[in-house]
Amino acid sequence: MFHARALLRGILGSVLAGLLVASALPASAEARKLQFWHVMTGANAEALEEIVNRFNQANEDCAVELVYQGHYRDLFAKLEGAAKAGSLPHLAMIYNNRLISYVKNGFVDPMEPMLFDAGNGFSEEAWADIPAFLRDGSVWDGKHYALPFNKEGFLLFYNKKMLADKGITPPATWEELSAAAEALTGKVGDKDVVGLALNNSVAIDGSFWVEQAGGHIYDEAADRITFNEEPGVKAYEFLVSMIRKGHAKIIREEKYMFGPFGRGEAAMGITYMSQLPNIIELCAANGVEFGSVELPKGVRKACMFTGTNVAIFNTVPEIERRDAFRFLRFFLTPEIQSLWGTRSGCLPLSWKVLNSREFHEFAEKENPAKLAILPSFKYGFSDPKILNGYAIHDNMSKALDAILLENVPVKEALDKAADQAWKEIQESRKSFN
Repeated sequence: MFHARALLRGILGSVLAGLLVASALPASAEARKLQFWHVMTGANAEALEEIVNRFNQANEDCAVELVYQGHYRDLFAKLEGAAKAGSLPHLAMIYNNRLISYVKNGFVDPMEPMLFDAGNGFSEEAWADIPAFLRDGSVWDGKHYALPFNKEGFLLFYNKKMLADKGITPPATWEELSAAAEALTGKVGDKDVVGLALNNSVAIDGSFWVEQAGGHIYDEAADRITFNEEPGVKAYEFLVSMIRKGHAKIIREEKYMFGPFGRGEAAMGITYMSQLPNIIELCAANGVEFGSVELPKGVRKACMFTGTNVAIFNTVPEIERRDAFRFLRFFLTPEIQSLWGTRSGCLPLSWKVLNSREFHEFAEKENPAKLAILPSFKYGFSDPKILNGYAIHDNMSKALDAILLENVPVKEALDKAADQAWKEIQESRKSFN
């Protein structure tokens, strides 16, 4: 990662050559151009283009230009290069564990002066309309450095026929999940069926298991890794027990659960909502009718919501930063969130939309998974926004492998993983001291 603001040299100028600008409506020659670097494709890109077109039509003095940057890793690499070259865009999608580096390097300022500006800021009602755990996901030292953009949650998907044939209702608790996975494992016709399919990233995404067990993977107030404490141990013991009994399976070669689930080789599976198009396609091809429900609870309900936020970089003129904020304010209005929530694969970020009859009718007819996820907003959470937070997830995954493949005791594996994750985080922090 780049180091310090001294890297800002040269003139703020042209963006890296060869980048594709999306087909938003052209603006007048006098309009200030605002570049928004993104990775949206398919229906998500089409919905975003429609939103940008509406904004540009409503604002004569500025215009957003969408710049597609490929995969997430391509976007983040280009952002890093742009920071070194002094050519950061106005707006960009970014995860918190990367955003914090730009905050610490001084490339992103707090949004507070603009958030509640009498002219273009949020009213108290509009601010409260955004789910707080998503709205406040990019806060450091009480200041907001980004606002939410593309969000999704995790769901339990299930094969309706397989559960009905066994007289099983979709599980709502860990105990029911374990019992259902056991009952659903076995021969179905000529297929060997596993009760529960898990993504290869089950432990990387594993913070919701720890949360459901009553714990956290990281204590932000105490600045301490905590996934190796008692709730984390219980979460891992629960997962490991199902896997070792053969009632649950990590899908290592195909990476994701939708393959075996869509082929009728798994009765249930847990994954995030962006996998839904793959699930729909494979299930349709194999005659599998599926349903989806909120995640089963442990000692409490918990659902991790993933996705990026959008930051405004301070390397552009202040008036253009205010224009960029105006676009984010526009994006987070209920009208636009209704479009975003129904035309893209992402969830609306508005309580008014989430609770509206129109959205419920849409979801029930067009995308039942968006209806199934709604209860999870009441207990949703976002991952820790610690510098190099991925070290936590990576080492949680290595701990699960050590337990399953090397028979390392659960507590020992988690303690070792926590120590290693902390070392990696401390190394990252040295860059800013």
